[in-house]
Amino acid sequence: MFALILFLSLQYPAAAPATAPASGNVVDGHGAPTVTIPRIEAVVEVDGRLDEDAWARAARLTGFSQYQPVDGRPAEEQTEVLVWYSPTALHFGIIAHDREPGSIRATVADRDNLDRDDTVTIYLDTFNDRRRAFLFTVNPLGMQQDGVQTEGAFNAGTMFGGTSDKNPDYQWDSKGRLTDDGFIVEVRIPFKSLRYPGSGAQKWGLNVQRKVQRTGYQDTWTDVRRASSSFLAQSGAIDGLHDMKRGVVTELQPFVTTASNGTAVQPDRFVRDKTDVNPGLNLRFGFTNLSIDATVNPDFSQVESDAGQVTVNQRFALFYAEKRPFFLEGIELFSTPSQLVYTRQIVAPLAGGKVTGKFGRLNVAYLSVKEKESAGAAMFNVARVRGDLGKNSTVGVTFTDRTASGDFNRVAAVDSRIVFAKLYYVQGQVGQSWTQEAGVRRDAPIWLAEFDRTGRAWGFNYKLTGIGVGFGARAGYVPRNDNVEFHSSNRLSWYGARGAFIEQFTAFFGPSRIWRYSDFGDASPIEGNENVNLIFNLRGGWNARGSISRDFVRFDPRDYQSYEGQTPAGPVPFVAPDELAGLFSAGITVTTPTFRMFDASVEAHHNSVVIFPEASEGREALLVGSVSLRPTGSIRVEGSTTYSHISRARDASEFARTIIPRLKLEYQPTRALFFRVVGEYRSQRQAALIDPVTARPLLRNGQLEGPSSFNGLRMDCLVSYEPTPGTVAFFGYGSSLETDRMLSLSDLRRQGDGFFIKLAYLFRR
Repeated sequence: MFALILFLSLQYPAAAPATAPASGNVVDGHGAPTVTIPRIEAVVEVDGRLDEDAWARAARLTGFSQYQPVDGRPAEEQTEVLVWYSPTALHFGIIAHDREPGSIRATVADRDNLDRDDTVTIYLDTFNDRRRAFLFTVNPLGMQQDGVQTEGAFNAGTMFGGTSDKNPDYQWDSKGRLTDDGFIVEVRIPFKSLRYPGSGAQKWGLNVQRKVQRTGYQDTWTDVRRASSSFLAQSGAIDGLHDMKRGVVTELQPFVTTASNGTAVQPDRFVRDKTDVNPGLNLRFGFTNLSIDATVNPDFSQVESDAGQVTVNQRFALFYAEKRPFFLEGIELFSTPSQLVYTRQIVAPLAGGKVTGKFGRLNVAYLSVKEKESAGAAMFNVARVRGDLGKNSTVGVTFTDRTASGDFNRVAAVDSRIVFAKLYYVQGQVGQSWTQEAGVRRDAPIWLAEFDRTGRAWGFNYKLTGIGVGFGARAGYVPRNDNVEFHSSNRLSWYGARGAFIEQFTAFFGPSRIWRYSDFGDASPIEGNENVNLIFNLRGGWNARGSISRDFVRFDPRDYQSYEGQTPAGPVPFVAPDELAGLFSAGITVTTPTFRMFDASVEAHHNSVVIFPEASEGREALLVGSVSLRPTGSIRVEGSTTYSHISRARDASEFARTIIPRLKLEYQPTRALFFRVVGEYRSQRQAALIDPVTARPLLRNGQLEGPSSFNGLRMDCLVSYEPTPGTVAFFGYGSSLETDRMLSLSDLRRQGDGFFIKLAYLFRR
């Protein structure tokens, strides 16, 4: 292993002096200026050298400012960006100086895996609407990360608008090299990889962001301020773009997948299914402002399994992000304040089509997918239209329909987000679902109201959401209905002087309450909490977080109608307590800086929790630790462990215990070739349910509940060759193993496995 590490270490490019050609127009980023960039009829080699004549005529962007952790200060590290365009592409030359060049973090990383490297991100708002921008990120070696930044987009689990989605992939070129005083990266972005309005003269929004991992600082070309409801609204712009040669982009991607799955049917017998070979085809026509996508027999397999989450004592469905390629083009155009569109509800498609685009101030997105017979043969139709109002505001309409075997679920909603006075926005949504299942029809409303202030020192977010009894979103992610939820978050921020030990301190605090839908305004809430979260950004990139909360819950006897207590004389009714209150929880998290070869974090919580399956009070000890190692520029090792132990408060007896260790090993000798092994062990046990007052065993629907346990290992291996996005060869193997012994590796029995191969080639013109 040490010999291998030494060999790979020698693969780093030799450092060279950072030389910058004399350039044309020099523009400081303060005040979000507009820059006229030169059009140069030249073809250059993307080699990270910036030594062709074209670079001497490029516009030069300078005067970067710090954005995180303290805005409004001059950047500590000098960054210059050269920019010009040829008839077919936009060209950037990044010259990044560093006072400690030996500390630069740079690895030969897989696509979209640069979060622990020094990076520079180019934001291109090609419609200049300050709402959506392509993002192109490079590390010092020119490794790539790309996606879409969207203002006002919302996903499950987030409170504030604005998201960066790294799942979409685009074709562009980049090459970088380390130098004696930093690094240089050359970037070429073809116009074929972008969408923009029409064929006339163009003015595009532009910003550039640099992240220095040694310090944790983030700098931007324009002097972006924290006191604003929008990051993109503070971008500068480039103009002078005209007569760009793009045409209609046609992409044809034939592919074939084959899988062979096996299952253990007896302890000593393993049966393998017939090898399944599936050819398929993806087709895309890309116009300047419109994309039309179609697929037949698409490949929707996942290359890597989702990271495990603790599921004991969970009442509602967990959220997993979409990773499947067909859904990712234009996925941000389907975003709604409540997640009424969640494409992972579509399980096994047979064929699908999609149209996404922008016409003036109107964004349009439509998706139609037919599932296979084996998955229920459901037909999904999803449409979203959003209009731009003023500088940053929007109004939108969403409609989803899932129909199968005569049953249906339809949702229609309208929403609006109004931004005003730079710091504020108000948002609202109203909608309705109509559902028919087994001949029974129901309908129910959904609505939302939100008020937000994003100030530098003081901010708040107040949100009220109502979801009626029986509301359903079979094409969305709405895990809970029959409730009205109020969430309040207030923020106070303090910024230290340059060089201070505490560079930024932020406190979030506020209450939340949940009512049953029919009781809102007439009865007391059924759940709620008050919480305080403290965040410390420390000198050198260290971070510390602390939290404390007080919770309460009122039980609904209807939730326990199927419960009975077991006695020698026979079952007796179970009476749930009225409420549990004064449940205090506290936690702390410490995160190290991203050192050159490792980073780590540890999280510890002691929580008073509600054990919902038996309506009792519990105590949870939760520990989460992770470490990431980078012994060379081509090897990455990530390890994490989650430990959760829930005991009953009345007698300290164990209710549940979960341990989830996870290890990921990645080796990437070149940009295109990638090896990965992921192992995750889940050890979980839960005690039999008992009455919290009498300690009698509990029956549910006449059956004893528990105890239960699971111990198993999941292994996933992948070899990937991807010279360009869309042209790939994947070779994967996954195996699930189980044992009757806790955390045992010696007597694991294989329960199932599968081989997976995918070959695809993208023809593009």
